[in-house]
Amino acid sequence: MDRWQNLQDDIGIFTDKTFGASTPRAKALHLAEEAREAADDPADILEWADCMILLLDGARKAGFATEDIYQAVLRKMEINKARKWGKSDADGVVRHVED
Repeated sequence: MDRWQNLQDDIGIFTDKTFGASTPRAKALHLAEEAREAADDPADILEWADCMILLLDGARKAGFATEDIYQAVLRKMEINKARKWGKSDADGVVRHVED
């Protein structure tokens, strides 16, 4: 196993023991909260770490291993590379333009 899979497994052991049963949806909602905290203080690497912990744990709860996530990111990047992108909004966010 690779270190990312070991990390996801360790996170799962900790969160299941500490917080009990949870759902992928609950993890995603919590991730949204942590992402806002990272947006408010992007220089705080621990906020980014909170996001990664919740992302890996939510994916685990949904039945995905780190290799599944890796392969999905590769596929999604190919989709993103083929998309048309608009201009950034007032917050600097750029979204794809619908085909």
